Amino acid sequence: MLGLFHKKNASPTPAPVANQPQAPATNPGTPGNGQVWVNTESHVYHKAGSRYYGKTKQGKYMSEADAIKEGDKAAKNE
Repeated sequence: MLGLFHKKNASPTPAPVANQPQAPATNPGTPGNGQVWVNTESHVYHKAGSRYYGKTKQGKYMSEADAIKEGDKAAKNE
């Protein structure tokens, strides 16, 4: 019974914590003056101050000009 509670080999590094936040797979950039948030699933972009700015599940920040060049469209209810 003692063998179940006895540490045999202590690891020098702690095990990862399950609830620790993980870094996003891709860097969505940083918001700034003139930046829009592009929903990369719907290809609709949202301007600063809008309800969905930086809040959709998939997306990235970029200039409005770059979003237009990429073929993204402005949200209708901005």
